[in-house]
Amino acid sequence: MKQLLMPILFLVLHLFSVTSCDKDTSSMDVRLNSLEKKVLKIAKQRNVPSIALQVKTSDDALNVNYTHPDVKEQKIYGIGSTTKFLSATFVFKLIEQGKLNLEDTVQDSVEDLAVVEKGDTIKIKNLLNHTSGLSDYTMSPEWRETVVDGNGPKDFKTKFGYIDNELKNHGMYSYSNTNYLLLQKVVETVLSKSYDAAFNDFFESNGLEGIRLDDAKSDLQAFYAENDKGSADVSGWKENYGYDGGAFSEPEALNQFLQKFFKEKSLLNEKSVALMASWISTDSMTIPIGEGNISEYGNGIMKLNYNGKEYLGHAGGTLKYQSFMFHDPKDGVSVSVVTNCSGKYYNTVFFQEIIPTILDAL
Repeated sequence: MKQLLMPILFLVLHLFSVTSCDKDTSSMDVRLNSLEKKVLKIAKQRNVPSIALQVKTSDDALNVNYTHPDVKEQKIYGIGSTTKFLSATFVFKLIEQGKLNLEDTVQDSVEDLAVVEKGDTIKIKNLLNHTSGLSDYTMSPEWRETVVDGNGPKDFKTKFGYIDNELKNHGMYSYSNTNYLLLQKVVETVLSKSYDAAFNDFFESNGLEGIRLDDAKSDLQAFYAENDKGSADVSGWKENYGYDGGAFSEPEALNQFLQKFFKEKSLLNEKSVALMASWISTDSMTIPIGEGNISEYGNGIMKLNYNGKEYLGHAGGTLKYQSFMFHDPKDGVSVSVVTNCSGKYYNTVFFQEIIPTILDAL
């Protein structure tokens, strides 16, 4: 009797396991189907110009592409500060290759830093995790005026000229695009190569041709709105970011990056990945995401706490675009979302309605 009981018990447990797995998979399919409807509903009700989303699980992928009837369809979007995660990954590859070191003094590569008081105290690690104390050149009214006038500068010297000549809160977290502007200059100096060429070569060599750092695309539409009463076409604004926010992509390529970085571990070794996830508190600069928040920053990477889960990645927002690229290391789910609208109204819709709706479904 005992000999017969054990095989039967094993069979029952096996069938229960398969049934449970199928049920979980089926449940995720239902949630993803429901999610698509919810995202499209918000996009239409909130007058979102265009949005593209990919949610990738271990078994399935949801792709949502919505374009307002009055807007041209587009395949790629500016991703703004999400670029910093990509740029930091490239910088850490150079560190692995011995071409850079986290303790390197930045002024050794960027002589312009000599005009900043105590600029010689800034190291590579301070740029990566925003603890340099450098002011943000994009906070300068003059910079914004040039962008809105369609003459946003691309050259380093003009952008660098918008910052203060003294450090504030050096050694403490203070988000600043200037940090990645300087990283861009460091890479150019070390490699004797233009920053966009170096960046693009790295991602192409890793099968990520869908991620490009380039001049602002003149044929892409973008919209800006402070409230729900109006939406201005701001396609002519020239933001011209670099390592701090100049990449263009589609969600599929961003998700592919997340898979290679976190699951395949083919972009960096485990030591580098661990160093990038050296967390510091963002203190008063915490970013609310629905009921969750981004309250910790590493070296070019953010940690999002949401409904008891931790997501790693980066979010981005410019005067023209918004993006969100995060991965849950525990269950392997990746989320990438991009859109071509900004301003107070669209920022709220994106980060307080669309993103929470997506995360609530996972």
